[in-house]
Amino acid sequence: MKRLTITLVAGMLLSLLVSSVALAELAEIKVGKGTLKIGGNLQAGYTYHMEDTEGYDSFTLNRARVLFFGSIIPDKVKYFVQLENKNGTGILDYKARFFYINNTEICFGRFLPPFTLYMPSATHKLEMINYPLTTKKFAMWRQVGLQTNTITEFVDFGVGIYNGADQKNNTADNNDAKDFLFRAVLKPKMEKVDIRVGGYAWLGFALPEPFEVVDNTVTPAVTTTYTFPEKTASKNRFGGWVKVDHKTLPLKIRGEFLMASDEYPADVTMSTTNTIDAMAYFAQGSYELRSDIEALVRYDFYDPNTDLEDDGETWLTIGVNYYLDGLNSMFYLNYIAKMEQGTDVDNDLLQAQVQIAF
Repeated sequence: MKRLTITLVAGMLLSLLVSSVALAELAEIKVGKGTLKIGGNLQAGYTYHMEDTEGYDSFTLNRARVLFFGSIIPDKVKYFVQLENKNGTGILDYKARFFYINNTEICFGRFLPPFTLYMPSATHKLEMINYPLTTKKFAMWRQVGLQTNTITEFVDFGVGIYNGADQKNNTADNNDAKDFLFRAVLKPKMEKVDIRVGGYAWLGFALPEPFEVVDNTVTPAVTTTYTFPEKTASKNRFGGWVKVDHKTLPLKIRGEFLMASDEYPADVTMSTTNTIDAMAYFAQGSYELRSDIEALVRYDFYDPNTDLEDDGETWLTIGVNYYLDGLNSMFYLNYIAKMEQGTDVDNDLLQAQVQIAF
């Protein structure tokens, strides 16, 4: 029965994609001041659990986003807004972008900071359905703050300062300390490959969340909530990545390594603290079998606590992308084999996704 279900779903998704018509290129719209363009990213799919006991097989609405962007002063002041009403989020991103310094952008607002290799990328440019574990497990996601990006011939670099505690619904920071990002991307000139090598450091600070302690020795049980004093703990990430595109072969290689260090209070007074060190890395390769079909493979590893043994997990993702019109109309198919250290869990997935981007 499950095989019949996945066969029917794959057939319907592919039929939907084949029958879709590539959307027209973005056209400028007349506005009161400056220019305005509209774009969008629509992604829907199906998740199939390979083991009956793991979860429900289901259709998924992954993203349905609308983008507005343009300029107020040509080449000097630009803007970007991304909306999605999924889960009541509303405004995902807002950037006020200023270009008054040569080769440099200064950006205010709420957005994805250029942290890991994939986090700043537009979601329709993701080569697989899921982010790598370096991003999925450790990304700081959308932040409210200020950042700069300077582009030169051989190196790009930038810095950022953010609230550090922002979540999907635009929550404010929970302490006066701010988070800082430092990043650089090297662009060596090579004959046969286009290569980028990036590095970053995230220095974060956060006020630990209140926690509850339940005393079951009395009847009824007594629950006590402890709130930490106004004292922050560190939340740091350091990493680097490499991105290689061959100039003559349809071959692409990606890789990243990230280390994380999170401080947390050993007691309610925060007079002493403990630290958890974690890490993750991935290696990915893809090859175009022909102009409209691409095969991909990615190996992910994640260790939530490097001081403990047998607590890590490995994801092996094998994917095929079918392009009707490049990234604008395409079909993803990913098989994810999840392997846990210690006690293995039967939780492999087969995922499909249709994408329309305009």
